[in-house]
Amino acid sequence: MKRGWPVLVLLAACAPTQQAQPVMTYEGEVRFLLLPQRLRITYTVNPVTHSVSGTYRNLSSGDAFVLEGTLLPGPDGATLTARITPAETARLNASVLGFGVSNIPLKASATLSALVGQDTLNGALTVNALRYPVTLKRLP
Repeated sequence: MKRGWPVLVLLAACAPTQQAQPVMTYEGEVRFLLLPQRLRITYTVNPVTHSVSGTYRNLSSGDAFVLEGTLLPGPDGATLTARITPAETARLNASVLGFGVSNIPLKASATLSALVGQDTLNGALTVNALRYPVTLKRLP
């Protein structure tokens, strides 16, 4: 058993360590159908899988959404591709004569495609087939 200790020590030294995942926060104003809305996107990135998880908040309305996707490095910055889905929102449950719908969120899902630079997030948010330009600044 004493001979196995050096091998275990070497294997433990080669094991990957958990890296701290910094929290990235971007905020700014976006126009949806001529209405200005304050947005905040907060996420962390898994450095091994490049997966992103976080929140998308509409600060004007107080709505919160779940943000999940990928952040892939590139020559001009990182490319963020994320699905935005309603977090805790009211859901529709209705039926007529035994036919109906249940558990349908009243808020729409969206897709975010953006180029993440040093201090900005520039891209487009697609909601119900409508694209809205998004430019957010990084918060310290």
